[in-house]
Amino acid sequence: MLLNNFLIKSGMKLFRKRNLIIFIILAVVGVSGYFYFIKKNPPVYDFAIVKKGDIIQDVSVTGRVKPAQKVDLAFEKSGKVSGVYAAVGGLIKTGQLLAILENDDLYAQFAQAEANLEAEKARLTELKNGARPEEIKIAETKVANSEKNLEDAESNLSEVKNKAAVDLEDDYNGALTSAQTAVNIGKNSLQVLTDVQYNHFNGTTGDDTNIADKKAIAIYFLLGGKYGGKFGQNQISALTGGAFGSVQYAVINPLEENIDKAIEESLIALRAAKDAVESIPFISSVTSAERTDLETEKNNLNSQIFLLSSKDQAIKVQRAANSSAISSAQANVTTANNALNSASDELILKKAGSTLEQIQVQEAKIKAVEAEIKNIKAQIKKTAIYSPIDGVLIKQDFKNGEIASANTDLISIISDNNFEIEADIPEADITKIKIGGEALVTLDAYGNETVFKAAVVFVEPAETLIDGVATYKTVLQFYEEDERIKSGMTANIDIVSD
Repeated sequence: MLLNNFLIKSGMKLFRKRNLIIFIILAVVGVSGYFYFIKKNPPVYDFAIVKKGDIIQDVSVTGRVKPAQKVDLAFEKSGKVSGVYAAVGGLIKTGQLLAILENDDLYAQFAQAEANLEAEKARLTELKNGARPEEIKIAETKVANSEKNLEDAESNLSEVKNKAAVDLEDDYNGALTSAQTAVNIGKNSLQVLTDVQYNHFNGTTGDDTNIADKKAIAIYFLLGGKYGGKFGQNQISALTGGAFGSVQYAVINPLEENIDKAIEESLIALRAAKDAVESIPFISSVTSAERTDLETEKNNLNSQIFLLSSKDQAIKVQRAANSSAISSAQANVTTANNALNSASDELILKKAGSTLEQIQVQEAKIKAVEAEIKNIKAQIKKTAIYSPIDGVLIKQDFKNGEIASANTDLISIISDNNFEIEADIPEADITKIKIGGEALVTLDAYGNETVFKAAVVFVEPAETLIDGVATYKTVLQFYEEDERIKSGMTANIDIVSD
């Protein structure tokens, strides 16, 4: 038993030793083969030169090729067309001036603003450098001249006010004199009317009643009497109220308000008296002499109404002229006073030297003028229409000298390319997109090796929600026509944004 175990163990040791020898032989053969067959071929290396270049930011989107669309253009402000530089059917280039409005006034403002800017800059330099003795002398002379101008303006204002008062007083006096004459003529007309009334219309017929009613109204407004439709000569003569009384009161107290009241009441009374005289029908019993008297009174009343209305209008015109003249003279005084204050401040500033605050104020003025210049430039830009694309002009709805309305489509251009691309760009990328921005386009139909160039020509201002994401429809146009491009093709677009 022991012998058997020994033999078994000895056999196993021989077996393990033989296997180890075989493994070592195989390893040596493998290593030798590696060095003989593989090590003979060294590795191949690729080399590249490191260069400095641009890092380009782009926006990558997918779009669809579609037939090119037209572009409608309009002025941003209204005005008269002063130049048209393209005809319908003509080829248009990007950036080409198509039409312009009259803008001489804006260029004048621009020139004035630039001059103001130079003046303000010079003023700032002066503040920083301080004033020279000769500059102080000039400033003192400017103050003296401003004082003289103010004195002259105040003197002129006084003269204008005095003349205005005299002219208005003359008009009022003339109107009051005319009112005196007018109410006396009106009173006389009522007396003539009364004679004819008593002779032919003192009954109760329709004409009699109508005449009495009209006469009563006239007597009330002219003389202040009530129920005077049947008043006789003596009763009429005794009345002193109404417009007649207002005129007499204005004569004694010739204030403007009293005269205005007298004129207003006199015109009402004269029209009522004329209406009363015209109410008498020329029946057969009315004599020729009576008819002549009535016609004479009608003419007299018409003349007085016209004359007194003219006087009243003259007062109103004179008031307006006085107000305008006084306002103008007062404005001159204000301007002269402001000029004096400015000159005085300037003199004080030159004598005292500039403070930091004054320099900062002057710098702020310069910034304000610069902002004004930018605004004027923007306004000038709004008077012109430039083409945003290459294309063909197909519509032009105006001519030189016509008035063009703002934001009204007047020019239409269609792209001279056959196709364009429409893509929806997410909100996160739309701020990187600019009109005219370049793009590289590949079409799925031709693979990534065929690249077409395009440019952004339109970005829709309103968003479109796609799967809850705000996107903006963007249109690109190919730089060149290419017969390989077909409508409906899928386009992969890389828009260079920076």
